[in-house]
Amino acid sequence: MGLSARLTAGMVALIVLTVVATGALTYHNVSMVEIPHALDRLDIHAGLLAADLEASVSGLRRDVLEIPKAAAVAVEGVSRATRGGGADPFGVTTLAQWRGALSERFAARLAANPAYRRIRLIGASDGGREIARADRMGPANAVRVAPEAELQPRGDRDYFQRAMRLRAGEVDISPVELDREQAAIDTPRVPIVTASTPVVGPDGRPFGIVAIDVDLRGPFARVRENARAGSAVYIVDSDGDYLVHPDPAREFGFQLGAPSRLQDDFPTLGGMLAGGKAAPQVVEDHGGAEFGVASAGARLAEGPQLFVVEAVPYADLATTLTTVRNSTVAAALVAAIGAVLLAIVLARSLTRRLTQMTAAIDSFGRGEPLSLPVRSSGEIGALARAFDRMAAEVREKTASLESEIVERRRLFASSLDLILIVDREGTVIEISPSAEAILGYRPEEIIGRKGAALLHPGDVERAREEMRAIRQGRATRNFDCRYVHRDGRTVPLTLSGAWLKLEQRYFFIGRDMTERIALEQQLRQSQKLDAIGHLTGGVAHDFNNILTVITGTIEILADAVAHSPQLVTIARMIDDAAGRGAELIQQLLAFARKQPLQPQSTDVNRLVLDTAKLLRPTLGESVEIRMTLEEDAWPAMIDPTQLGTALINLAVNARDAMPGGGKLILETGNVTLDASFAAIQAEGVRPRSYVMIAVTDTGIGIPADIRDRVFEPFFTTKDVGQGTGLGLSMVYGFVKQSDGYIKIDSEEGHGTTFKLYLPRSSESVAPIERPVAAAEGGEETILVVEDDALVRQYVVTQLESLGYAVLAAASAREALEMIAAGRAFDLLFTDVILGSGLNGPALADEILRLRPGVKVLYTSGYTKDAMASHGRIDPGVALIHKPYRKVELARKIRAVLGTPSGRATQDWLRRLR
Repeated sequence: MGLSARLTAGMVALIVLTVVATGALTYHNVSMVEIPHALDRLDIHAGLLAADLEASVSGLRRDVLEIPKAAAVAVEGVSRATRGGGADPFGVTTLAQWRGALSERFAARLAANPAYRRIRLIGASDGGREIARADRMGPANAVRVAPEAELQPRGDRDYFQRAMRLRAGEVDISPVELDREQAAIDTPRVPIVTASTPVVGPDGRPFGIVAIDVDLRGPFARVRENARAGSAVYIVDSDGDYLVHPDPAREFGFQLGAPSRLQDDFPTLGGMLAGGKAAPQVVEDHGGAEFGVASAGARLAEGPQLFVVEAVPYADLATTLTTVRNSTVAAALVAAIGAVLLAIVLARSLTRRLTQMTAAIDSFGRGEPLSLPVRSSGEIGALARAFDRMAAEVREKTASLESEIVERRRLFASSLDLILIVDREGTVIEISPSAEAILGYRPEEIIGRKGAALLHPGDVERAREEMRAIRQGRATRNFDCRYVHRDGRTVPLTLSGAWLKLEQRYFFIGRDMTERIALEQQLRQSQKLDAIGHLTGGVAHDFNNILTVITGTIEILADAVAHSPQLVTIARMIDDAAGRGAELIQQLLAFARKQPLQPQSTDVNRLVLDTAKLLRPTLGESVEIRMTLEEDAWPAMIDPTQLGTALINLAVNARDAMPGGGKLILETGNVTLDASFAAIQAEGVRPRSYVMIAVTDTGIGIPADIRDRVFEPFFTTKDVGQGTGLGLSMVYGFVKQSDGYIKIDSEEGHGTTFKLYLPRSSESVAPIERPVAAAEGGEETILVVEDDALVRQYVVTQLESLGYAVLAAASAREALEMIAAGRAFDLLFTDVILGSGLNGPALADEILRLRPGVKVLYTSGYTKDAMASHGRIDPGVALIHKPYRKVELARKIRAVLGTPSGRATQDWLRRLR
């Protein structure tokens, strides 16, 4: 046999043997690796389904425990009304009204959580009859409050009896079962789980229970929908009874009289239910068919144990093995035919250079330098030169590709922007790790999903148009688009996109604009309000000096014309006008945050109750006042007088928003705002604990186009003469100056809620201050320092009329010259803001250094920062605010000096001699 024949036979045998051996080895390796990997993937998928099932009721235990706390006041009212024969002895609220209040709370919670089916308060007496219930039995499953006639006794229910045996703060989670309460209405019947907790009455004895029924149809449906193609998914309880089955007729058989369990179909899986977890495995069903099975446990709200079981036929599990077997046979046949033809044509020409080419190829595979017969003639030479060029190109492109991959990974890992790679169908192929910081999802949670699922519904079509424009060959596109964060909030992004034609993919880079937009809005609003505040503060200071002279001298004028009724009337009109001017200035100072505050630890519940008593005659019979006060509300560090005024302003605004009558709801509560909430607010809210006071009306609401302007001074929608437009600006300034936060929630046609977040106090509640008794005057000597000549003259006149000896100075320098000259006095009465030189507090510090026993009383139109911290009067500082009247001045001076006496001056003079 010649060399050509031997080469042909050898090549054919070698190639066929290589293909068969490679196929056999591949088949063996795949069989050893593919099945375990397929089972692992099945196990991971079952675990994801179980995690989703657990997450669907993750907040149930917390929610059912929060209801007794939030409804404690109403429960106490129901208890009192029940003992009082239907009427609450401590108020005008009847048992029916208390029930209605509870039911409305329950209805609000149902509306907030679509999975909740019913919320009930069931009393311990009268056979466990329902006291209040909200459910989804309205039209089209709408939330409604159950009328009293539908309330039923539920004392025979298992969950009621279990919950009544619990202690306060414990929760009972029922097994999953079909809903018996609405069995006659629902078709098909609804699977539910019930969370119950005991409620203790005000006398300390068990009052009843609160129960929440959760509709599990949605979570069960998601498990079915998310099943892998070709697999069967089951949900069973700890006994193996089917709760979810591909055949709905086999579900809940234990409750419907036809038991059907997992062990009946897969006998070997019984141990899994007893042990709580089993590794993924290949098992046989009762008919002997093989399945790959994985299971994962899901405990609902730390209650009943369920198992998600996913089964895949073994044939679907081993598709790769079948492919390898078929491809090996086909490759062997094609290789044999090709080897024969190739050997016949090339055997002779390849004989001499075959060894050299083989060695060179082997070297290339090991990454060693090539030694090819590139100078040979004929086909071997051409092949060698072509292989040499190919090898160089491969090395160059491999190095470039490796460099590109490293750079891309570095960019993906370190980018603060969102980087997306999407296929032409809109499916996310790759996404940068920054997705978790921007959207709240880990990359693996997004990859494989449609990108449109992350978009705001209003921007989906816009994004599709931009993608079409990019794919049609236009330049790189920049456009704005809103995404939806995992927690539900909207995240604005500016996207730059390009179409990668070779890869048939979209490439996007998105920058999160949330912080920039919030900062721009905050800056604009802050600049506007600060500009108004600076203007207001400056004008108010000078105007207060004028009002001080007017309000003081009008008293003198009124005494002088007391014999003339007509002139007395005119004097009274001037006095009233000056008083209104002073009130307007106080409101402007409140908005400008330059009013002096005297914060103290305040019981907000008591203050709200006292304010409500004042509001009843003011608001009229058409406005119903309701209160929802948290019993353990924290004390607030706040000026109680200013807070009462703020609540009255909000209540009057609410009344005007309800011309046909309505409800005014006053609510208190404890709130802790975290850093994530504070970061997204436009006004720089501090993360800390707050006492929340909410004032809600059922009026016409605030239109969206003016909602950002309601706190501006003099802005009002009322007719001319019906309001100054300073009420809400005063509330805003007071809350901000008190280191608090105010928020508006309003919907046109439904009403408005103002929420005041006030700083929590760590001190005990301060006692109610009693007014200091009025004093006529005294014999002490008072040094008056005032740079306004009119005000100084008025003060000197009034003090002398009260019997005091008065020294007057127009500046701090003049006052210090009097002290240097040895002039004696008992009280320094100085303006905070002086025209030049030292201000009032600095002058007082210098005088107290020279004469430690001197008392100090300040006066000012506004405090600025000269004598107070952020507008709050420092402890121990005495201040009378301009404008003031004679009786106010007399009372304040006597409060500072104490018992009328001239001995201080006389003793000082005696020591001086």
